[in-house]
Amino acid sequence: MRFRMPTAILFLTVIGATMSLMAFDAPKRRSVENVDEKSPSRERIIDPLRPWQHADGRIEHRREFFESWDEWRVAQGSDFDYRCGTPSPPPGGPGGVAGFAGSDCDFEQTVPSEEYDPANGDLLIPVVVHIIQNDEGTLGWIDRATVEQQIRILNDDFSGVGVSSTDEVLGAGIRFVLAGVDPSGESTIGITWSQNSTWFNDQGAYWESLAWDPTRYLNIYTNTAGGNFGYVNALPAAGMAGEIEDRVVINWRTFGEGGDYGSPQDLGRILTHEAGHYLGLFHTFQDGCDAESCSSSGDRICDTPSQASPNFECSSAGSCGTVDAFENFMNYSWQVCMREFTSDQIRRMRCTIQTYRPALAMWAEQCAYTCEGDLNRDGHVNGSDLGLMLGKMGPVESELIVCGDFNFDGVIDGNDFGRILISWGDCASGPCDDVDTCDDGDECTIDYCAAGECVSLAIPFCGICGTAEAGSCYESNGSPGCSEMDCCEAVCAFDPYCCQITWDASCKNKALSGNFPECDG
Repeated sequence: MRFRMPTAILFLTVIGATMSLMAFDAPKRRSVENVDEKSPSRERIIDPLRPWQHADGRIEHRREFFESWDEWRVAQGSDFDYRCGTPSPPPGGPGGVAGFAGSDCDFEQTVPSEEYDPANGDLLIPVVVHIIQNDEGTLGWIDRATVEQQIRILNDDFSGVGVSSTDEVLGAGIRFVLAGVDPSGESTIGITWSQNSTWFNDQGAYWESLAWDPTRYLNIYTNTAGGNFGYVNALPAAGMAGEIEDRVVINWRTFGEGGDYGSPQDLGRILTHEAGHYLGLFHTFQDGCDAESCSSSGDRICDTPSQASPNFECSSAGSCGTVDAFENFMNYSWQVCMREFTSDQIRRMRCTIQTYRPALAMWAEQCAYTCEGDLNRDGHVNGSDLGLMLGKMGPVESELIVCGDFNFDGVIDGNDFGRILISWGDCASGPCDDVDTCDDGDECTIDYCAAGECVSLAIPFCGICGTAEAGSCYESNGSPGCSEMDCCEAVCAFDPYCCQITWDASCKNKALSGNFPECDG
């Protein structure tokens, strides 16, 4: 007979669990006197080779001061890649990386075999997010609601239903859940808060104080990310997966929808990109155009187009003779244009979990909650969901994590009912659910909603490239741009002068050079 908990014991357990969970909430914005007890003393040792943001917002680097991060980035020169600080894989070789070659998803190759198909089941990854502020508590604040929103965005993107997705976009069968139990076995909301200016500036070994067992939890940290939008400290095949420093770092200004950084990095997809690296993916433009074998060159993925350089807006340029993967999460496109991981990328990520992170994920039922506690997916947490929970009460007979086992302990009990009660009511609507349209009717803008507000991004060179009045791309035509859209956009992306000022002899020579496949003149 299936185990049944006596009603009185169940009631008391549910009440206790609910009160315990309600007690775990984000602290209010704190002064320096209310610092997390894990934070060490405030003796600052500033590394002059790395940027440091002071409480007044100024950035100090190499003994120079900058009024903003934008000013600092400009000073680093065009070669500085601030979008992603994840280290590139080492150059390939016939023997691979010593000690880590030979898998289906090492640095050398991707073998997208059937065992990594998402149809085999969902993989559930517990997450802890470490929010780090400066000493004064004036920079770096992120509340619980924003963290939960960011995890929803991450799951939507990995499920193929995020912003800009279509019916053809594939789901990865990988879900991320804020941890309900910490490494000591205590209830948690899966978020920590700390105040420490050294850690906030991505300096000092903060992970040694903050990390939860990296073999069992995805540790996400928010701080300045050293001036990058985000990074992973090492790709899994490098051999550091599960080490104490294993981490995803996201610039706090790009975390969540409508973050402080603003458009076009305002849809929470920096974490999607970096989670791809954490699970073994390269940039779509890694190592330039593919060589003879697509599975062992470029990004080691055969169903992404060969690509020599990143896309920075929503351009569909063809850097290797085919249209670039500007819609892929592993590119640098505007976030509103990103929408997918490909089938081979998904299989590589699942291979990475099984090969390099075997203790990280748990096999689980497919539970596409509208919100936590909404077991029947009707947009409400109510008696119907409670009835489904009662039908599952007791030890779980499946080897999978079942829907409703919110703390993943293999038992449906009062702790799980507590989750239902604190989620009771209508699932919260998205900030843009009530916005009918943001289309401004201008064909030279891309319009979308972020955090409930309409955003318009001007399409570079729109109205300049592709007009007959501009003149031929293969002559010095004396006007900005030229008449062939693809050729014009490709050349101007390389040399903006050609569209901003005039299409002169230098622009003509670029179009005729053979270095731009879009220019066939």
